[in-house]
Amino acid sequence: MFFLLIKKSFFDAWDNLGALILGNFSFFLVLMAGLWPMFRILESGNSMGFIFIVILIPILGITLGMVSSLQSKVADYKRPAWSDLPETFKSTWKISLVYSVSVALFFGISSFGITFYIGMKNMAGLTAVALLFWLCFGVYLLSLWFFPVRNRLSGNFRSLLKKSALIMLDNMGLTLFAGLIMVPLQFFLWPLTAFGAFGPAGILLYQAGTMRLLMLKYDWLEENPESKKRDVPWYELLIDEKELVGKRTLKGMIFPWKE
Repeated sequence: MFFLLIKKSFFDAWDNLGALILGNFSFFLVLMAGLWPMFRILESGNSMGFIFIVILIPILGITLGMVSSLQSKVADYKRPAWSDLPETFKSTWKISLVYSVSVALFFGISSFGITFYIGMKNMAGLTAVALLFWLCFGVYLLSLWFFPVRNRLSGNFRSLLKKSALIMLDNMGLTLFAGLIMVPLQFFLWPLTAFGAFGPAGILLYQAGTMRLLMLKYDWLEENPESKKRDVPWYELLIDEKELVGKRTLKGMIFPWKE
């Protein structure tokens, strides 16, 4: 499954490079439109900079939800269209707003807590810092699954958080690979492509593809409730997916008319 996932993510990104670039450009535009004036105001000692933060976080969250929903369509071998934007916004903005504000509050409070406990300069403070660090790391890993789960499964915010946590724990290898390797790698490559390919949209596309393949497993387990995870027939489940992904050559990808 893992190698098929990498292959699928690359081909999906290549076939929908325009959608990937537009997704990344939307993130870049929001960041530049908000961060530049915010830093300028904070440099002057004006508290108005914090108002920009309050405004920027929800906008980024809503953008994240919309791009994630569109990348989920890409993972399903569909091409996003401009006409999809209104419906995508309508179906994602509320949950995206709740998610972004919740995550921002959690990490904001945690950062103050870590700073406070470091200042204690004793073993109790060090223990509290360690606990907060691992809690933040766990929330970071869980956040990688929230939008892919939301795009595939139903439920309210609390229910989606629970499902995200269960999928994270049930697929810890994929979770750690995404959190420790895929996310840093994509953000490292993002500026090297003039903030076009890779980046946030690339991460969302990879996670959307991961969730699509995992749903094959969970659908099979639902149909076979007495079976265990080790019994999942991945070879049979991935036959259709392998055909959809297909085989490519470098020449065919760059010069498809010559194939």
